[in-house]
Amino acid sequence: MNQIRLSNGNLYLENELYEKYFSSIDSIALVEKGSLFLMMPVQQAGGGLLLKIRNAKGDRMVHAIEFFQQYGLELEQDKILDVTWNSDLCALTFSINEP
Repeated sequence: MNQIRLSNGNLYLENELYEKYFSSIDSIALVEKGSLFLMMPVQQAGGGLLLKIRNAKGDRMVHAIEFFQQYGLELEQDKILDVTWNSDLCALTFSINEP
């Protein structure tokens, strides 16, 4: 099972997950689709949110607090989110279950 961490509005991806789905991609688009969120690779010229390198292992981080605030999500607590690649949508998908 692939997972990402959501902490204070930032998404954290381990290098293995990044390499599997976003290799050589510097930015992503986040899209809300019903109860799912989509993390889609985009070319740098197309804009998007930067996948910043966090450490020497190549783990990545995306600052997305403004995106999640649009949906009224409380982001103070760390959350580990299961992610699945959806080849029809060309996106890594996840949901955030709020109490």
